[in-house]
Amino acid sequence: MALSPIDYAIIAVYFIVIVAIGFIALRFTKTKEDYLVAGRRLSFPLFFGCMAALALGGGSTVGSAELGYRYGFGGVWLNVSIGCGLILAGLLITSKLSKLRALSVNEVVEGSYGPTARLFSTVLTLVYTVTLSVVQVIAIGTIINGVLGLDVTLSMIAGGGIVIAYTFAGGMWSVTMTDIVQFVVKTVGILILAPIFCLSAVGGWDALTSQLPADFLSVGNMGFDQSFAYVLLYVPGLIIGQDIWQRIFTAKSERVSKVGTICAGVYSIAYAFATVVIGMSVAVLMPAMADPQNAFVVGVTTFLPVGVRGLVLAAAMAATMSVSSGTILAASTIAYNDLYCRFAPSRRSLRAPSTETQGADEDAGGTSQRRGLSEVAVTRLFAALIGVVVMVCALAINDVLVGIDISYGYLSGCVFVPLVASFALKRFSPKAGLYALGLSAVTVTAAFVLLGTASSLPILIGMATGLAAYVTASLIDKTRTDSQFIDAAAAALKDRENGGQ
Repeated sequence: MALSPIDYAIIAVYFIVIVAIGFIALRFTKTKEDYLVAGRRLSFPLFFGCMAALALGGGSTVGSAELGYRYGFGGVWLNVSIGCGLILAGLLITSKLSKLRALSVNEVVEGSYGPTARLFSTVLTLVYTVTLSVVQVIAIGTIINGVLGLDVTLSMIAGGGIVIAYTFAGGMWSVTMTDIVQFVVKTVGILILAPIFCLSAVGGWDALTSQLPADFLSVGNMGFDQSFAYVLLYVPGLIIGQDIWQRIFTAKSERVSKVGTICAGVYSIAYAFATVVIGMSVAVLMPAMADPQNAFVVGVTTFLPVGVRGLVLAAAMAATMSVSSGTILAASTIAYNDLYCRFAPSRRSLRAPSTETQGADEDAGGTSQRRGLSEVAVTRLFAALIGVVVMVCALAINDVLVGIDISYGYLSGCVFVPLVASFALKRFSPKAGLYALGLSAVTVTAAFVLLGTASSLPILIGMATGLAAYVTASLIDKTRTDSQFIDAAAAALKDRENGGQ
């Protein structure tokens, strides 16, 4: 690893700044909503930067460069799928979500299909968020190990420990403020500087294209099966993922959430081409690389000048840390909001006071403030608990790809169909969603056992089972309930009318 003292200094300063900003955010965290959704008051610049930082992690950076090395522009499908998922989320669900005062995916599931369905959904989404958190901590350790040469275990403890610490301290405000810094570093380092210097090392764009096989310039070079596998893996998961929804809930308005999510999707597509260009440049200059997985780190350390190397490697760490902090907070939100608050009635007094009772609480000697402090303390406790679980699992698990396949397999294969149906239909059977969740969970598990985790078939089988169960239950059960989004839209319209008066 050919790093200079300047590069090491830049990386060290980056870590110090991130930790400092994470703990500075403590001053903004006073209530449960501050901790979990940043008080629902992020403006467009903050929201867009945070959503883009969340969506693109270490796998999107290092993995995309590897695909560029192997397939050229055919490797864009990893991050293009992420971009398409965000654009569809912005177009299809942000407007409806912004009308709800929810904290999690599973609240929406219960509003449509009842408490038992919420419990099913909670287990499935908790598996998704915890597994993704584990994957990101492993990725942080791998990058630090490759850059600084530290032992892999120590690298995971150091990098993952920093993320867990600032997420525990300030919740979504810490995640927001650190993500903005990480977004800027990632944009300057990876989206702009790294492709420019890698192309310069090759001799320019014409030299790059002339030295690569012709099929490297085609986006279809990876083949339909593998390209479609990325689409199937990421697009449904991003539309309904707790980590994405929790960011949508932070927007201060419907317009901010919609435009910001769509813009983050466009940014992801641009990021796809930037990262594959890095891999393609390395393929030209080092065609016999033993492990293409190292294309990003080797390209950065070999072809970039002193100082820029440190910035770009810090940006790679930033990408991974952004996703890790978001998924850890998402997992702790599910554990707190969907298990602790929902199924521990004796603890419901810790919930935030309603608008109607807030004034009475304040008149009663500041009870509301004390209750809010108790909420923050409990949410921090769950963040710490999830952080410990994630760290222990990260130290015990070796196969990152298996973790990604399992997490998205259960989320997309089981939760996607009933949740999207609750958005699309005005009236539906409450039992349909419950049966779809339960039966698809069984079939996805069986498919993983019989077909392995590397196949995309478990997701397709789970979706098909969920759809069949949903349609069958809807035909048998004649009970119908109105979509909660109709009531939310009516309430929002009434609020606007009252505001206009």
